[in-house]
Amino acid sequence: MSSIISKLEKLDRRIIYVVLIIAVIVVLLRPVGLPVPINVSTKRYYDAISNLPAGSRVLFGVEFDAGAMAELGPMFEATFRLLLKSNVKFVMSSLWSGGPAMAQIYMNRLKSVIDSSGKRYGQDYALTPYLAGGETASAAMAKDFKSIVKNDFFGTDVNSVPVLKDMKDAKDFSLVIVITAGTPGVEEYLRQWVSPYNSAMIVGALGVSTPTYIPYYNAGQIKGMLQGLRGAAELELMLGAPSAAVSSMDALSAGHLVVVVFIILGNIMFLLDKYRPKEK
Repeated sequence: MSSIISKLEKLDRRIIYVVLIIAVIVVLLRPVGLPVPINVSTKRYYDAISNLPAGSRVLFGVEFDAGAMAELGPMFEATFRLLLKSNVKFVMSSLWSGGPAMAQIYMNRLKSVIDSSGKRYGQDYALTPYLAGGETASAAMAKDFKSIVKNDFFGTDVNSVPVLKDMKDAKDFSLVIVITAGTPGVEEYLRQWVSPYNSAMIVGALGVSTPTYIPYYNAGQIKGMLQGLRGAAELELMLGAPSAAVSSMDALSAGHLVVVVFIILGNIMFLLDKYRPKEK
């Protein structure tokens, strides 16, 4: 017994890392499908889109770049799927220089889903170019949409894109969705859209940023919120289309489980060593 304890005490920490890596990879490749309870803020996010009247227009702010793609990408994808499923028209815009590229990546990735939905680019949804200027650009778009949006991402004049040509100001949008990794993001839209025009807004944010936005949610300025990767997983489950976020949550749980097991094992070894008879 003492020899076993001695060997475990001297266990190379690299073995622990290898076990952790293997556990995460296995679960990513073969998701377990662990239950994920649906948060109220996620249900409100879902309902804010699903309950929109037919023909409503939505502004979809893609406020992140490749650095946050692992966490916010699944969130964007699930929201995009929900918008396609709903009978609404939506415009994707971005105050981040990398935002339009992120939207295009997912538009290409979801091409088969878009085709099966019957929605057409230009008629039902569109993507604007990067809007430089941060909060100033957001304010200009809310006040006079065409003063800052002259063409779509592909260079087509705004008046030649059916879903864009009649846009005037913030009042033309029934809902504002902001998927954000930071600034510019939630606060800019709150100041330039929600406060002056009483726009309804829902938010998808990094897990680490969620505590910053909770006061706005509790105050009713944000109508619904996806809280980090778990929020994305919850939305995927509500859509009935589990994907990257659900797999990632399984992997995260597996990683935590491995760490907990080694912590418990370490404490057992410590106690056995502490109370075992000492050699005289």
